[in-house]
Amino acid sequence: MKKETPDFSSQYLENRLIKRLRRYFFFIFIFLVVLFIEVSTGMFKFSWAISGLLIGFVVGIFASRMYHLSWDDENNMIISHIDKIGAVILIFYLLFIFTRTYYLHQWFHGAPLSVIIISLATGTMIGNLMSTKRSIKKILNTLNSLV
Repeated sequence: MKKETPDFSSQYLENRLIKRLRRYFFFIFIFLVVLFIEVSTGMFKFSWAISGLLIGFVVGIFASRMYHLSWDDENNMIISHIDKIGAVILIFYLLFIFTRTYYLHQWFHGAPLSVIIISLATGTMIGNLMSTKRSIKKILNTLNSLV
């Protein structure tokens, strides 16, 4: 018998968390459209775009740890906050964001530099979104097994 998965609805999510996830969806969509246009016009190689997305995805998975998700019994919802480990990850993530142009500028120039930065940012947001979704499902599954 298949175990029933909990409903992934917004009733269990803190409003700030919902807004952050919606922003990720919006920017992921915009950036993927830009990447598609750049790759289809031949301005950028498909392999570089995929590499940037994959590297960004891995960074996003680690960066998603900066927000610790937990169940709040008082409000009956999943909340997110930054703890000490999250603050350290946030500092390293910000260093990555502010220095990536400097390091990438050694290999890419002009339009390709912009596209590789967009692909890294998109991959980071996808990784962050997927990891957050996995954490939410994990919390809801735990709650479902306790009921």
